[in-house]
Amino acid sequence: MKFKSSITNILFTKHLSSTPLNTSLMSNNISTLTQTLTSLTTVTNSDDRLCSETTETAPPSPPPLITECSFFGSSDREARIEKALSYWRKLGQPKLIVAPMVDNSELPFRILCRRYGAEAAYSPMLHSRIFSENAKYRSQEFTTCKEDRPLFVQFCANDPETLLEAARRVEACCDYVDINLGCPQRIARRGNYGAFLMDKLPVIKSLVEKLAYNLHVPVSCKIRIFPDLQDTLNYAKMLEDAGCSLLAVHGRTRDEKDGKKIRASWDAIRAVKHALRIPVLANGNIRHMDDVNDCLEHTGADGVLSAESLLENPALFAGFGTVDQRDLVVEYLQLCEKYPVPWRMIRSHVHKMLGEWFRVHPHVREDLNKQSKLSFEFLYEMVNRLRDLGEETVSENCI
Repeated sequence: MKFKSSITNILFTKHLSSTPLNTSLMSNNISTLTQTLTSLTTVTNSDDRLCSETTETAPPSPPPLITECSFFGSSDREARIEKALSYWRKLGQPKLIVAPMVDNSELPFRILCRRYGAEAAYSPMLHSRIFSENAKYRSQEFTTCKEDRPLFVQFCANDPETLLEAARRVEACCDYVDINLGCPQRIARRGNYGAFLMDKLPVIKSLVEKLAYNLHVPVSCKIRIFPDLQDTLNYAKMLEDAGCSLLAVHGRTRDEKDGKKIRASWDAIRAVKHALRIPVLANGNIRHMDDVNDCLEHTGADGVLSAESLLENPALFAGFGTVDQRDLVVEYLQLCEKYPVPWRMIRSHVHKMLGEWFRVHPHVREDLNKQSKLSFEFLYEMVNRLRDLGEETVSENCI
């Protein structure tokens, strides 16, 4: 079956304000943030342009600033924890969750994953200061729609007031505002955020408290572990006491950046889960549904996050043994026509989803790489070429 491009109008796309940051998909993404920041002032690369025109809609007006203790921030620890648990139950206690990924967990991809079993999703990491100050960044780097729930919107930050200003722009359109405390890349070291705040726990505490006492939605955090388990447990308890309503734990340390060579510690995640009373999500070592089930059983976590594996197979959570990646690419492209995103995101997803096909037919990948300016027409035709090549391969094997 062959597909043709059909540009569709935007339906209920909300352009919100958030800042660009790097998230748990750590490898190969350092340059994307720099590229994004450069494109905010001038578009010099065609991949930085939106894939189609979008109807501008004003972001919702932020609610008035709350100076008193809000619903989720409370000096009564028992009441605060019960609110966190009650809120999680009302969301349906999602277990299969799309992790935050720089330039990769954007709206069309989140919707695609939701169609194939994902029960919740994170936005890409957004930079709180740039999100607060730059309207173009907000409209281009974060969009959502009615179907995009439950939704975590993630920011990197090191200043409580700046973080709050960014968070208040999205709280009407998400279920959690998440703080990135796990990025281990050099750009996070230079920017003083992510996992490098692990050396500055009072700063982390102030970020969590600021959001917990001033937002109408709960604050969540995504962390990495310390080399010493007790340090990790003390860290997690500090976050819970500061007002964190949900904690996602990546079971690797700040220095363990290669997820393919270093396995995440499910034992550490289990220890955190046992030490806390708020919901805990597990991140690491999720390649297929058997891993999901094993992780939930081993750690006792309330849910799991997947990143790299979903990029290769957005239908991972559906539990399918085999999925035709070409069909998934077509479905993704159709979502991009409906919810425009920069071409660089589309190019990245196409490479990931069609990786196995490109290994068999490298000349098709080379043709894609030669395209300085992508179009839907080219991409649909490329998928059709792969269909034809696949049929030829089957015919040759039958001779």
